[in-house]
Amino acid sequence: MRDELFFRDEEPAEQCRGALNRRPFRIGHALAGHPLLSLDALAAQAEAGSKRKDGFYFDAGDLAFTDKWGAKPTPNLTVAQIFDQIETVGAWIVLHHLEADPRYKALQDEFGEFFRKSIADPDDAKLLSNPDFQVFISSPRRKTPYHFDEETNFLMQIQGSKTIWICDPLDRDATTEDEIERFYAGQVLTAGNFKPHAEATARRFDLSPGEGVHIPMHAGHWVQNHDAVSVSIALDFEYPRWKYANVYQANYYLRKAGLSPRPPGRSRLFDRPKSAAISGLRAVKNLVRC
Repeated sequence: MRDELFFRDEEPAEQCRGALNRRPFRIGHALAGHPLLSLDALAAQAEAGSKRKDGFYFDAGDLAFTDKWGAKPTPNLTVAQIFDQIETVGAWIVLHHLEADPRYKALQDEFGEFFRKSIADPDDAKLLSNPDFQVFISSPRRKTPYHFDEETNFLMQIQGSKTIWICDPLDRDATTEDEIERFYAGQVLTAGNFKPHAEATARRFDLSPGEGVHIPMHAGHWVQNHDAVSVSIALDFEYPRWKYANVYQANYYLRKAGLSPRPPGRSRLFDRPKSAAISGLRAVKNLVRC
């Protein structure tokens, strides 16, 4: 483990452990200027990713924080054209599955080992799985609309600067139980809605190269890029489906039936049968597909 790549400069390790997946907190890093994260290197990865399933995502346009994904038509541009016009096209690019390249796989493994061993407590570390190393590239002044994710996330700024607002993941005025349930029921792109009061209650982080932030799962957030091309990297970790996803999916169907189900974590007595029912339903669907 090369400790020089990662460091904390805002909060002691024990505070980070206590806040993991409970509230956002600032972190520092030394990855700015890394040769694998230059625009030229990432343009080559984007070209390779565009030929893999789910390896490359691109949209463009003048979006508002209240917009939904896919609200604007995407220009018909090649990867090379996107990068050539990155200053003006209003792009938001996501590179997935960079672990297909062994060099990025090594960086992902190092990244994941650091957060599991240095920030997560032993109990959390056992639950964090399926690390997904992603790169976000955005044009000057591009907005990222309000959304939330099912993964717990560490976002690091590599080039350019941006402002990100992150809500309390337990603030059900910002992200409602109904929205989270609809997310797990398949409405991933449309479940979250920006609320007028969200900016007043969210924490604001201004990120420059060398700075980063932890985004807990289900924490609503949105981003305003500043006046230069931005490059950020993120490492997402998943929690086991039995802990959150299955229970929320079961709650979706219970709420549709007119009930008011308990959120995950309130009662193991209720969570276990919900999770088992969804796991069983998934197994039956898989058998039918076979």
